[in-house]
Amino acid sequence: MADHFLSKIKVTNADFVEAGGSTALERHAELRALLADRAGPEAAALFAEPLISRGNDAAAPTISWYTDRAGPAKPLAELPAGERERVERWLADHLRPVRALAEDPATAPLAQAALTVMGEADVLVVGDRPVIVNWGLMPGGKGANATARPAHYAATLGRFLPLTGAPAPEPAAKPRVTPVAAPVAAPQKEVVHRITPLAWVPLVLLLLLAAGTLAWLLTPGSRLFATGAPPFVTDAAMLKAAEAETAALRERKAQMAEALDGAVCRADGQLIVPGGLTPEGLTPPPEGTAPPDQASAVPDALLPSRPDRVLTGEESLLALIEARTVMVIAETGGRVSTGSGFSLGGGLIVTNFHVIEAAQNGQILVTGKALAKPMPAEVVKTRGPLFDAGGDFALLKIAEVALPAFTVHVPSASLKLTNVVAAGYPGDVLETDAAFAALKSGDLASVPDLTVTDGIVNTEQQLGPDTHVLMHSAALSSGNSGGPLVDMCGRLVGVNTFVRQGTMQNRGFALTSGDLMAFLDGTAAAPQRDAEPCTPQVVRSGN
Repeated sequence: MADHFLSKIKVTNADFVEAGGSTALERHAELRALLADRAGPEAAALFAEPLISRGNDAAAPTISWYTDRAGPAKPLAELPAGERERVERWLADHLRPVRALAEDPATAPLAQAALTVMGEADVLVVGDRPVIVNWGLMPGGKGANATARPAHYAATLGRFLPLTGAPAPEPAAKPRVTPVAAPVAAPQKEVVHRITPLAWVPLVLLLLLAAGTLAWLLTPGSRLFATGAPPFVTDAAMLKAAEAETAALRERKAQMAEALDGAVCRADGQLIVPGGLTPEGLTPPPEGTAPPDQASAVPDALLPSRPDRVLTGEESLLALIEARTVMVIAETGGRVSTGSGFSLGGGLIVTNFHVIEAAQNGQILVTGKALAKPMPAEVVKTRGPLFDAGGDFALLKIAEVALPAFTVHVPSASLKLTNVVAAGYPGDVLETDAAFAALKSGDLASVPDLTVTDGIVNTEQQLGPDTHVLMHSAALSSGNSGGPLVDMCGRLVGVNTFVRQGTMQNRGFALTSGDLMAFLDGTAAAPQRDAEPCTPQVVRSGN
């Protein structure tokens, strides 16, 4: 049972929405398990846990609502405009996988009942995440009235998740018409119409014109319109990604358990995992022999080495990332938001479209360790939003052309289990960053600290015709959007774009470097490409 109280409501027995012979609220555990397995744990956490108290026949039932999230609960409508818009976008994105459940005949009754709420004010915000209360209920004793639900849904949760599979009203019965005998008309004289050969000429000309037009349209290069529909991210693809995410995490859990069971500690204290390597992917020296100061590691080591111990030429991986990653500051209408980005050389900066979307008519600034002060940026090209356009990229241009660039790694093989590092400026870290506070106060020389996290690529997914993502375990949060995902050789492999919240840890999704290169086609961006596998160079700990 969740232990954080949210609210309490008094209802009537007629308010309960049924699903499969029982009320939806009585099937909460089943709903949560279904959502966690098919739509992801964050979708399951959206629906508060009910505690139903039923009195005698004269006493109305009451429902208390609880959540696993700690903190005060606020109605979504009472949040400041900017914060409310952010939460609404998050809610819409994380409800998307539920659509497939609501349109699947096997799960539709329970999913659609869960999406039915009492009113517009039934979305609360705890911390920075929405929680839905009073679900599985219809006001006015209409719980059993399926025909009233589509209009009610459209006025409540429907604005976050348009649902074509909502219960539709049954069509009204057509009035029964009793045929009446028509009066018998007097016999008419038969009239015969003869068609002359000349009458066929317009039809023949029309057919020839249609045939010529069809032949022209089928000729390559002569079409007026693109041959394919614009790429988009489907709900079915998001659901498939959630299922793949769950499977990848189970696989990783099994891998870690196998490594733990098979690990051997040598007499000299060196830990060896199955496969004969150290947890960092290094070949252990013979017993009694000192390890070298520097050694090659495998890119899919069980535990990645710290970025400050990995060498990329003459500099550490950490120094390489810090010199090429930037903060993107977007301002419009007095509102300021931040995101992350990175350099491709020649003053060109890449970030996410949603980072700068609201500020395209405002001011966009770029700052970072390698820049003396924030620099104004011009928007060169965009593609987004993700779910409508199949991409989430923005290419910016600043005056500083000497900013070093990332090499782009477009792999020829799977990156699954590859160690990666995510870099950026997450908002929850900036809140306590003194340099960021100084920057907001007008000290343009202040540069916030860059945050780097490491992890592995858990799985690779295709979300649309031209939309590919890497799901990875490097910790991300709001503000990391647009930042680089880098392999242990310092090469860009993805652009961090969105996060799915799990029970214990968030899972980050990065658009692939291949998608980025397709977006950059036709622009002045010409980053160096490298398709070779990575062999990280690791400095021995303590040196």
